[in-house]
Amino acid sequence: MTSYFLNPAARERSLATGLFDEHEYRQVDAFQVEPTPLRHLRGLASRMSLADVWLKDESSRLGVNAFKILGVSYAISHLLNQKRIGAGSVLICATTGNHGRAVARVAREHKLEARVYVPADTVAARITAIELEGAVVVPVDGNYDEAVRLAAEDAKLHGWIMISDTAWPGYEEIPRLIMAGYTKLMDEAERQWAPEPPPDVVLIQAGVGGLACAVVSWLSHRFGQQRPFTIICEPASAACYLESARAGKPVLLAGPFNTRMAGLASGEVSSTAWSTVVTAADAFVAIDDDPSFQVMRELAQPADGNPAIVAGASGACGLAVLLEVLRDKGLRPVREASGLNANSRVLVINTEGATDPELYAQVVARASCA
Repeated sequence: MTSYFLNPAARERSLATGLFDEHEYRQVDAFQVEPTPLRHLRGLASRMSLADVWLKDESSRLGVNAFKILGVSYAISHLLNQKRIGAGSVLICATTGNHGRAVARVAREHKLEARVYVPADTVAARITAIELEGAVVVPVDGNYDEAVRLAAEDAKLHGWIMISDTAWPGYEEIPRLIMAGYTKLMDEAERQWAPEPPPDVVLIQAGVGGLACAVVSWLSHRFGQQRPFTIICEPASAACYLESARAGKPVLLAGPFNTRMAGLASGEVSSTAWSTVVTAADAFVAIDDDPSFQVMRELAQPADGNPAIVAGASGACGLAVLLEVLRDKGLRPVREASGLNANSRVLVINTEGATDPELYAQVVARASCA
C-alpha cells in the first residue's frame, strides 16, 4: 500500500541549513576515498518523460556492496586520529546487514575486534558476510531497534565503543560523524553531474535516517532555498519518518516490519537526523516491496541502452518511489508539488547491491522467465 505526506512547511523555513557546519564539511572534503559512479538512465528517463535520471551507484563502495562503509570509514578514521580508538579497542554495533559489515571490515583493516548484533530475521548471507570480515555476530531475539538497545547496553557494560549511525539522547557524536561522512557521496555526485545544472528532484531512502539527514543537510548547505525538491522513501510497513512527519513528532513503530527492504526496516527515527530531515524534506512516500522488485529487475536487465546495475531491495527503493510518483494516480499531489516534467533532472541513490543473493536471484530470475 502506497502512502505519502507532503511537508509544505519545509519551503517556509528559510533558515534550513542542515546539520553540519563549514568546518565539518572541510574535514569531510579532506577525507580521500575512491568515488562511486553516477550513472545516466537516459532510456528510462525518456520513457518516463523526464530530461534525465542520475543514479549514484553505491553497490561497490570501498570494496563492499553498500554505502554504509563510507560513513563508518570516516568516523573511525576521525576517532583513530584523536586516539580515542587504539590497540585493544572493541567496536560494537547493531545491524540488519550493511552497517555491520562496514564496521567489521574497517575494524579488520585496523586490526581491531568487532561485535555485531543482528535481529532474529537477518538473512544468512548477510551474517556470513559479517563473519567473513572477522567479526563476532550476536543474534538478538527481536527486531533492529531491539538489537540497537542491547548493543548499547553491552557497550556501556563492557567499555566497548558503539559505532552506530542512529542517535539517541546522550549518544550523538559518532552518528553525527558517520552522517557527515555520507555527505562525501554528494560531493562526488556534484562533480560528476557538472557541467549540467543540479537535479530538480532528489529521492533518498530512510531507515533510521542517517543518509537522508546527510543528503538534505548537504542540499540545504549547498543550495539553501533553491535546493532540489526532496522526497524521503521508505517501506510501507516501516515508514517511521512518514508517520513521524505526519504526527509532527517522532513516532515509534512496533512492527512487525513485513518488508524485504531490510536496510530500511526501522521503526524508530534517529534523534539527530529527525529534526534536520523534517525541517528540509519536502515529501515522504512509502511503498510496498513489489515496486522495488520491479526496479531490481529493470536495472539488472535494462532496456533502451541503459547500463546494467545490481541493486538490492533497499537500493532500488528510491528509483521505485520515483516511478510510483510518476505512475500512481494516488501520488498525484506529490508529482504536482515536485514539479516533475519533461525538463526535470532527477537524482536517486542505489544504496546497496545484492546483499541478499538469494532474494536477488529470485527477483531477477522472474524477469528472465517472463
